[in-house]
Amino acid sequence: MIAFFRKIRQNLLTEGKTVKYLKYALGEIILVVIGILIALQINNWNEGKKNQAKETLLIKNIVEDLKSDTVHMNKALNELDEQLQVVDSLIAKATDSLKTLNYNTMGLLRYSSDFRPKSQRNHTEAVSNMEHETVRKLLQNYFIDEDQVVDIFLEYEKIVQNEIRPYLRNSGMHNLNSLYTTSSNFKIDRMLQPEVLDTELKKVAFQQLLFERRLKTGSFKRLLNDLKNKNQELINTLTSEDH
Repeated sequence: MIAFFRKIRQNLLTEGKTVKYLKYALGEIILVVIGILIALQINNWNEGKKNQAKETLLIKNIVEDLKSDTVHMNKALNELDEQLQVVDSLIAKATDSLKTLNYNTMGLLRYSSDFRPKSQRNHTEAVSNMEHETVRKLLQNYFIDEDQVVDIFLEYEKIVQNEIRPYLRNSGMHNLNSLYTTSSNFKIDRMLQPEVLDTELKKVAFQQLLFERRLKTGSFKRLLNDLKNKNQELINTLTSEDH
């Protein structure tokens, strides 16, 4: 093809048809430019289709992780409800000695729920590079909300692990016999000794710990419940055809 066009140009020059040669050369240049532009457009289209396919797969994977996070959040919320009931009953007993306690569940005072979401941990970098601006902003805003929950979770976890548990240990409240029962439900084995617990409830130091435990647990539960609702809204948006 190149040899064919070259022969035409040579013939025009040989015949002295300079003007026609220039017009032909210009036309040839224009055709080459158009060909290059078409090739670039096709290449861009192909790259766009590839990127779209990658983002579609990314969104699918994110949705799966969001659904997994939902399951863990529901589990944590149920646990937090039980923990709050225990803390509230202890505070009630501390302020009114006539109140009664279900000592079988008091061991929950030393337990903390977990919160380690997968969606942000697995996809932060990929989301920041997404071309779909609307989806990218939705996910980044959700990750910001998630970070806020992580912050309060760490405070809640710190209270339980660094303050509640050492206090229970140092006051001799743990019931060693609870480690060797045959019951399948460890919560009913009186992990905390009732007599020691009643004594410690009269002390200001323990009451202040319960105050912090209630405050952090309640805040964690509230923010986690809000995030769960946002999680569901985000899943609905990402799985709709119009996102």
